[in-house]
Amino acid sequence: MTERFSAPGSMPEAAQGAAGPTLGKEARLEDVPPISCAQTRGAPAQEVGGGPLVQPFSSDVAAEEPVPDWPLSIDRQTLRSAIIDLTRDGIFVCDRQYRIWEIDDAFVGVAGRTRAEILGHTVEEVLGKDVFELRKPSIDAAFAGRASQVRGNGLRPPTMGRVWEVYHQPVFSPGGRIECVLISVRDVTRYQRLDDRLTMYEEIVRQTSDRVSVIGLDYRYKLTNMANARFYKRKVSEIVGCHVRDLIGAERFEGRAKANLDACFSGQSMEYEHSLASADDKVTYLHVRMEPYRERDGTISGAVVVLRDVTAASLLARKLRRQAREDALTGLANRYALLETLEGCLERVQSSGGSAALISIDLDGFKIINDRAGHSAGDALLCQIADMLRTFAEEEGISPARLGGDEFAVVLKRATRAGALDLGNRILANLVAMQFIWQGERYSVSASAGIAMIERRQAEEGPISVFDVLNRADQACLFAKEVGGARAIVYRPDASEMVAQRVDIGNLQVIKQALEQDALQLYTMPIRPVVDGGRAFREVLLRFVDEDGRVVAPAALISSAERHGLMPRIDRWVVTTALRHIDQVEAGVTLTINLSGQSIGDPDFKDFLVAALDERPEVARRLAFEITETAAVRSMSTAQSLIGALRTRGCGVILDDFGSGLSSFVYLRQFPIDSLKIDGAIIGSVAEDEVQQTIVAGIVAVARKIGVEVIAEYVEDARMLETLRRLGVTAVQGYHIGRPEPWVAGSGAMNPAPALRKEHADNAGGQDALERGSQAAR
Repeated sequence: MTERFSAPGSMPEAAQGAAGPTLGKEARLEDVPPISCAQTRGAPAQEVGGGPLVQPFSSDVAAEEPVPDWPLSIDRQTLRSAIIDLTRDGIFVCDRQYRIWEIDDAFVGVAGRTRAEILGHTVEEVLGKDVFELRKPSIDAAFAGRASQVRGNGLRPPTMGRVWEVYHQPVFSPGGRIECVLISVRDVTRYQRLDDRLTMYEEIVRQTSDRVSVIGLDYRYKLTNMANARFYKRKVSEIVGCHVRDLIGAERFEGRAKANLDACFSGQSMEYEHSLASADDKVTYLHVRMEPYRERDGTISGAVVVLRDVTAASLLARKLRRQAREDALTGLANRYALLETLEGCLERVQSSGGSAALISIDLDGFKIINDRAGHSAGDALLCQIADMLRTFAEEEGISPARLGGDEFAVVLKRATRAGALDLGNRILANLVAMQFIWQGERYSVSASAGIAMIERRQAEEGPISVFDVLNRADQACLFAKEVGGARAIVYRPDASEMVAQRVDIGNLQVIKQALEQDALQLYTMPIRPVVDGGRAFREVLLRFVDEDGRVVAPAALISSAERHGLMPRIDRWVVTTALRHIDQVEAGVTLTINLSGQSIGDPDFKDFLVAALDERPEVARRLAFEITETAAVRSMSTAQSLIGALRTRGCGVILDDFGSGLSSFVYLRQFPIDSLKIDGAIIGSVAEDEVQQTIVAGIVAVARKIGVEVIAEYVEDARMLETLRRLGVTAVQGYHIGRPEPWVAGSGAMNPAPALRKEHADNAGGQDALERGSQAAR
């Protein structure tokens, strides 16, 4: 023990005077006058945490109180030193000059120095200035008689990242004088982290809005949080120990809670939702989760129960489910709900037989009411019609729905063809008889209806989908409108009129898809001068590409586009694309673009075309626009205005299909054109037919008189070409001159199809359907 307590050198004299008894080079701590509790009882009481100060270095145990004779062969001081060595705290003793005179082995590790580098040196020298300044006030307080305990993070490299608990304990001499301060340093990082984690968990449980409880195997609450206590308007202490039955009531406990708790006690995790009605009929929706509570050895001693109020989410989910199946304006079932009903009808009919029907109802002239009276009036009318359909639903047991816009539908879950037609006519009759008055003005209401029957199909016929049923009802409804409206028609797949209607609908789908996906293509076909020095042209031809990447004959598609008012949109795409790529056309060649009759009669299209040309004035003279004679005559003033705007900008104008009208020569002088293109029907057999030769010769004579060039199309062989040259035409076009070639594909189109090839070099044997359709539809 002597070596353990020896100091590395004598204290300076100044230090000795301040510190009291001197610890010489071979001095031991035992040489310091003993410090006993008995000797300090007269001194003021010093306490740490409410208890008396410990005197760890007292050697006068006998003075404290009588004890039995010492039975061991070692003295008490040796035993106490062993006890100190056993502790894991770092301990050091300093005097009033803050010099360290005693340490244990643990402190050597904390300080990161040797014993020789510690003993006799100041706290600042050993632990650094930052630590000394932090600890000095507590050391000074201990020398003043006040013990303290502090906790903080380590500041030195060996202790950084750790949490330390430091005790400062004054040590009294027998005379009651504080001779030194004992400082104990303990690494409490692990305990601090555990404490922080426990505190965090406690705060989470306390602050969470979820109601959290632990229920024992005896169905009594072992723990609960504030949220659960507030729900029952009790204190936490009033719930802990309470039986679940006494808290939630015997009926709820026996009806559901007990069985779920028992399942949880057996090791199952439980999760479910249930509603809870209060005395004022207010319903609360709860999400309940139960997990077995296991002890460290794995045995289950209870259940952790978490109850979450999901009332707002449940009500919102119910609202969304209702909205997903209900039309927001009328409150009828919407398209999604109708599809589900139809699906059920299909399954029932196919499995059990019988028949059902779908009636599609489309108002006639609804846009007029919207335009004249406003959308508020239109909405009011739709709601009134929905109320009328509800009366039929109550009487007939049908399922009405609104599909959107001014379209309604009715599902008859059990109906014959005659019964469905009768109901459709009665609904339409009610609409006609219905009085709709808005702001004092009376409006008439009528509608068309299409009926699709749902009947059992044979296996070889293949399945039918709800979308097939909808399409059939729509086709019948469209046909009803086309033949005058205000009537109901049952779909018949073999009726020629409906077959044509289906084709038109299919064409419309191809057109819309091509426009939406930019899947259009442009081809060009040459127009050659008959004599040297004449102007050469390339006519732009439109192609559609279907979803399989196939080029579709444009004639029927363009007819459908014209019927549905889509040609101005198509013409805009053609003009925009042609202007973007015109620099790819060889120099000296004029590009001709066909304009539909709808575009010619549309003032908005004229504004678009003029603006597009003004953006590229340098290419205007390389363009010519083909306008059909029929369209020009039908929209005389608009066509004249458009032609004037084009010629002002240097564009050429070609009157297409000349000779197809009834008064071609009469109107010829009404339009300031550059060229006219003779209709293909006149050119057809010009090489053999003298009458056709006379007609061509007459057209050429009039054209020369007014200074207009003449173009002949459908030139299919050398004989026709020679006849037309002799008759004086200016330029020719046809398979004998050159076939259409790919030019520009839209961004969504497949690679352009290769140009069609002639079967024979000199005689093509007639143009195929694709090109005839293309030119006829220009």
